[in-house]
Amino acid sequence: MQKLAIAAIVVLGCLQFLPATHFRDPADPQRNWIPFDRSRDPVDLPDEVGSVNVFSWISCLDLRTLAVLTNSTLSSSSDPHNISFNFLIPERGTDKSPYYKLKAVLPDSNVTVASQKKIEDKLNVATPEGNLFWSFPGELSPIIIGTTQFSQKRYVYISADSIVKGKIEDLGRIDLGTYAIAGVEDCTKRIGDYVSIDVLNAVQKTAPKNLVYTEPYDKDACLLDFDVLVVEPRKLRKDLIDSIMVWFRAFSLANPRDQIRLAVTLALYDNYVKLPSNWKRADANSDILNYDGPKNICSEGGRQLQEEGYGENWQLYLDQKSLAVLS
Repeated sequence: MQKLAIAAIVVLGCLQFLPATHFRDPADPQRNWIPFDRSRDPVDLPDEVGSVNVFSWISCLDLRTLAVLTNSTLSSSSDPHNISFNFLIPERGTDKSPYYKLKAVLPDSNVTVASQKKIEDKLNVATPEGNLFWSFPGELSPIIIGTTQFSQKRYVYISADSIVKGKIEDLGRIDLGTYAIAGVEDCTKRIGDYVSIDVLNAVQKTAPKNLVYTEPYDKDACLLDFDVLVVEPRKLRKDLIDSIMVWFRAFSLANPRDQIRLAVTLALYDNYVKLPSNWKRADANSDILNYDGPKNICSEGGRQLQEEGYGENWQLYLDQKSLAVLS
């Protein structure tokens, strides 16, 4: 009997090395065994990408834009079940209705909704970095998310007012190499349009060497676009915000948003992967479009105003019944 028991243990142990043939779906209450589909060619496996985490920040809450962003991304994906959405919305206390409304119109989506206050608490708005961030959340939130424990692994940041026509998986499998960020360039604006190379060189000589690029800057270099970014949090420089602060304080442009865009571009200069140009908003052939439906606009005083839509693309991803729930 002892020999039989030992033999049984050895046989069972060897079975652990055989490839799995069935699995259980965690969502199945019956916990039935389901056979794996072996029909796919094994050579396709290296092209597969795991789950894609999508983050988005919205300063003036409008669930219609978030629903269109979600549905358009899922509609364009070849593996929608592996996409999760993480929306950071203005503080609403303990109100869970934004989450429940989104799940009501998109029941099969993997959506989480979190308060922006978590980032506020992390930054402490009394600091210069915090004040800078809250002045330009649209430009800085894609980076700050990766430094505030919201995500420990790679994520794709998409602007909330977007319609995604491309496959988000293509961004999920981008090889970042040693870089922490991949982004699209906006070549309608270049560094030399805002500041002279002489001024750049002067700042470069006086700033701490670890916070600025060590080689000469190119005045014809394009600015970084913030609509789509791929971020690897573990590779982010710990002094990246300090570098942005150095460049932001070095200039005084008429348009503060141009100033922060220039500062971020200079802080990340030659230190990011360039995404394909089809991920730059341009025309109907791009992989990302502007949300063209009605939406809320928040004034500095906190009042919400309604802005009329100007197109029909958004209607492909949000029907009238869902619109009534989200409005």
